[in-house]
Amino acid sequence: MTYKREKIWEDVWVNTTCGACYCGCGIRVRRVNGVPVKIEGIPESTMGGTNSGVCGKGAAGIMYYHDPNRIKKPLKRTNPEKGIGVDPKWKEITWEEALDEISTRMKKIMEDDPNKILFTNQTMRASDGPHNHPYFYAKAFGVEDNGCFIIGGGSLHCGNAAHMLGGLIHGAWSVAPDWRYTKYVIKWGSSKGTGSGHSAMTNARLRADAVRRGIKEVVFDPMCNFAGGKATDWIPILPGTDSAVALAMCNHILNDMNVYDELYLKAKTNFPYLIREDGTFVRDEETEKPLVYDLKDKKIKLFDDSSMADEDFALEGEYEYNGEKVWPAFTTLRPHLKQYTAEWAEKISTVPAETIIRIAEEWVENAQIGSTITIEGKTFPYRPVATVTFRGSQGHYNGVHQVAAIDLLNQLVGSEDVPGGTMGWPAIRRKYPGGQYERLPRVGPDGVLIPAVFYSHDPWPPHKPKVPCKNAGCIDLWSHSTLSHVPYVKEREEIWEKLGMTARPEMVFGLAVNFIISQADWQAAVDLFKDTFVVQMDIWVNETDQAVGDIILPDVSWLEKDCWSSEIDSFFFSGSPSYEDWFVHMQKPVAEPIGESRFFMDVYLDVAHRVGVLDKYNELLNNYYGIEDEELKIKPGEKLNWKEIGERVMRWVYGPDKEKVEEQGYATWHKPIEDVYWRWHMPSRCPVYMEFMIHDKRDIEKICNDTGLELDLTQHAPLAGWYTPTSYKELDDEFDLLAFSYRDVLHTNNTTFQNPYIDEASARCPYTFTITVNTDLATKKGLKDGDVIWIENRYGAREKGVVKTMQGQNHLVVGIAGQGGLWADKRPIAKGKGSNFCKILPTHLKHYDPLTGNIETSVAVKVYKAE
Repeated sequence: MTYKREKIWEDVWVNTTCGACYCGCGIRVRRVNGVPVKIEGIPESTMGGTNSGVCGKGAAGIMYYHDPNRIKKPLKRTNPEKGIGVDPKWKEITWEEALDEISTRMKKIMEDDPNKILFTNQTMRASDGPHNHPYFYAKAFGVEDNGCFIIGGGSLHCGNAAHMLGGLIHGAWSVAPDWRYTKYVIKWGSSKGTGSGHSAMTNARLRADAVRRGIKEVVFDPMCNFAGGKATDWIPILPGTDSAVALAMCNHILNDMNVYDELYLKAKTNFPYLIREDGTFVRDEETEKPLVYDLKDKKIKLFDDSSMADEDFALEGEYEYNGEKVWPAFTTLRPHLKQYTAEWAEKISTVPAETIIRIAEEWVENAQIGSTITIEGKTFPYRPVATVTFRGSQGHYNGVHQVAAIDLLNQLVGSEDVPGGTMGWPAIRRKYPGGQYERLPRVGPDGVLIPAVFYSHDPWPPHKPKVPCKNAGCIDLWSHSTLSHVPYVKEREEIWEKLGMTARPEMVFGLAVNFIISQADWQAAVDLFKDTFVVQMDIWVNETDQAVGDIILPDVSWLEKDCWSSEIDSFFFSGSPSYEDWFVHMQKPVAEPIGESRFFMDVYLDVAHRVGVLDKYNELLNNYYGIEDEELKIKPGEKLNWKEIGERVMRWVYGPDKEKVEEQGYATWHKPIEDVYWRWHMPSRCPVYMEFMIHDKRDIEKICNDTGLELDLTQHAPLAGWYTPTSYKELDDEFDLLAFSYRDVLHTNNTTFQNPYIDEASARCPYTFTITVNTDLATKKGLKDGDVIWIENRYGAREKGVVKTMQGQNHLVVGIAGQGGLWADKRPIAKGKGSNFCKILPTHLKHYDPLTGNIETSVAVKVYKAE
């Protein structure tokens, strides 16, 4: 872009953090005369692509500032009627009017029960502001757990099961291959390194280097697009059947090939723990620690007995303890896996048996069990194979077992958090030199890792299921749920009544979440929230606001945001998972706020002050960052804005370099190699044998017997197994296809549909606004490119779209790119583009993972031409 020099009074570059998705790449923005005009990456940062590369979403981000459709003043609904297609009849009000009404309602509700207030958060804004702060903000109001949070499709579609296992196994939010040293990668419903996902551009950069180095990448996916289209080997699969293939591979490896990393299983998993006939651990009566058998001393000991060498733990055999026959948990794995043959898996998944066997044998060959590698003079086990999953495979009724089955491949060859293997985002964050903020995981009960930071709740140890439930999410019962499904479930009133949940939602408050259209059955969501007072902060009026919103507050975009905290605590979520230096970026304001917009954290603080809980929140902030310096602590009675709070926290985090970090917009320091490949440096064990599920089942069975609530408890099992997805069960001659959605690399949820640059690119892409159908299937159904069709589920919900045929797609599925089909009047660019997949997802309890609440993200459908 060029300008006449005499008209330029300012031309500067500002370092900040991208907010176009949750990855938080480091960027710099060119500002001319107070206006942002260009975005690019920061070349030296590890938070982004090669040579300052940013993705299309990031480069197009300037349009969030320039969009004339943004909210500029607080809006209040004047039409008491709510619903889809209902005109809210907005009127502009002052900030004082808005904040007064919000705080007055909050105080009244809190006098009754603060659990009647639902708080919102969203993945789109995760890199766009504080990460964990909204969760303990709710705690300041008296909400004890994460059951009062709603987040829409960002969690229940993509995260609960994967996050649970990521936390338990890696102490992290998610997993990625160690691109620097791996040779062989298997991806299941994951676009890590080829599209969106955590640390998207960082992973893309690392993967590109690995491809140039010659890695092999196998992708199991229903379609050959973002991940499959770039793979060495794309293998079409039916949605939700990944675990069938993974279990068959494990069966072949363990029972046919008799291959496994014996030392790893003995030292780094709970497979040596002795169990009794009912599957529970045999525990020491005094310490309640699990017991193991020492092969050298020929006696039973505590699992953490320091006298035992790694090789002395028994994995097999039968022993006696207090007159009871006991044996290591590993002895149950071989017979359990025998049922999962490659031929059986082929019938379920459509993946040929010979392909399953081939990939299993390639996996073992490339694992190089027993090998080591020396890096910078330090020697580690070397396992250059990684298998990773995320939204595509875990977003199903059988989500936990999908992830556990895939992870079992890593466990068998010992490729967890070692060079070349499967990495969690770093579980360890050492102090910045001269600073005081440090995050270190700790080893919890049974030797299981407790993450240093985790969103909404710690995955370990899980709390005991109990009733009555305090709030709408019923987290008291669903102890493994990161964020709850219950508010969206059609049977919610029955669930609430039987579980003694009396805190019916009366108010929704927080960041803008498009929860009406981004989760499942639209009307089911409207039916709950139409009777609540809904307050959201956003830069536009979205579909949820239009349908059920009462007050909408104008937020600043990430180009106007002054947010010191945007990446400080996100190392386990969006930092580089590889061995390269730490880069932690600030969000510095590039331009002045539009209209009367305000940063949502300042609004949070103002509301907390008005309601009378600001001191509690400030105390929680002090504790969260571990501030011990009395001069830096926020004192009772102090009313600071977010920038002023940052002045103190930044001093605690970065010490004497605070001003330097602020000036350059980021901090960088060395990441020790032992903190990346930490597995053999920490006395923790992976809970591959999920014994806790047995206890959960017993507790929930009792609750169900006492309350009359009927729940599916079949998946409460200690070993990864096959459980047929609800969508699969609902296939028949009429509803003969499985519809699924996928992440389009051009988009983040539905927010980016309003960006004109991205809209233009989407219009040129043959897939973004269409419904993809396998070419042979289309011929069979009498369909061709450009035909307008209906996709309809067995419950009568349907969505319209335009056909795009492609050979690279499983012949029994139809695909939709995320969350199009939008209709909010104040987002005119987004309106009417593409199709909305969530609309056709059923939302009965049987369509959710009974362990974590993941929604089943495929659905049995029929397709037919629109009249």
